[in-house]
Amino acid sequence: MPLVKLNIRRGRPAELRRKILSAVQSALVETMSVPDADKFQLVNQYDEEDFVHTAAYLDMNYSRDLVMIEIIFIEGRSDEIKKSLIAAISKKIVAATGMNSDDVFLMIQEVNRTNVSFGRGVAQRAA
Repeated sequence: MPLVKLNIRRGRPAELRRKILSAVQSALVETMSVPDADKFQLVNQYDEEDFVHTAAYLDMNYSRDLVMIEIIFIEGRSDEIKKSLIAAISKKIVAATGMNSDDVFLMIQEVNRTNVSFGRGVAQRAA
């Protein structure tokens, strides 16, 4: 049930956005065994003045190509799986787009099974 949010500067080509989201979905399928049909993705585009970030942090340098990706999924995966996911997403985005890996900012948030509904007012994954 991953929910992927791609936060990107307005004006970036639709093809680039598609490649990034495809790379993320591919990494989710490969590292977390998410069914490919389990795809929920949002693109948030920001004007220049609303896409604010530092120029450098933790030995990384960010360019105007920076994307900020948020992934929310149900808790329960090991730290190793999450680290593998992060590495796979970065690698696949760089391979698909030619972006610098410094410009792939990723944050994962986990939620309890009871906090998710796929529709019909039911928490389908709750125990």
